[in-house]
Amino acid sequence: MVYNKIKKIRILFIVICIAQLLHIFQFRSGFHFEVIKNPFKVDSGISFVVSSEVIEINEILKNQKVKSFNLSKIIKNNSYLHKKSVEYNYPIIMDENSKMIFFLKDENIPDSCKVVETRKYFKFTKC
Repeated sequence: MVYNKIKKIRILFIVICIAQLLHIFQFRSGFHFEVIKNPFKVDSGISFVVSSEVIEINEILKNQKVKSFNLSKIIKNNSYLHKKSVEYNYPIIMDENSKMIFFLKDENIPDSCKVVETRKYFKFTKC
């Protein structure tokens, strides 16, 4: 009888420990279960890694099927956007001589450029 009580206490202790670990993973460490749900899906959990601006650049590049792109001077001065845009879109290279240029949505574009696509954060142009 005493053995059964000890066994129940051990099981309760194990359940509490597992619940505490799950709580720590979910709420304190920044861990997200969405990443584990689809580990082999393309771009699984990417929204936890890069900003929505960088994801938008990637979507535009895939939609337009370009081989290279360039960024405006204002975007290049933003070190985060510049670095992440180059890294995340790697097979598509950033080329200083490319005629396909990203501008911020509020940024003035030169008269020689034609807007190809406009989204929430950026204008994609051909100059």
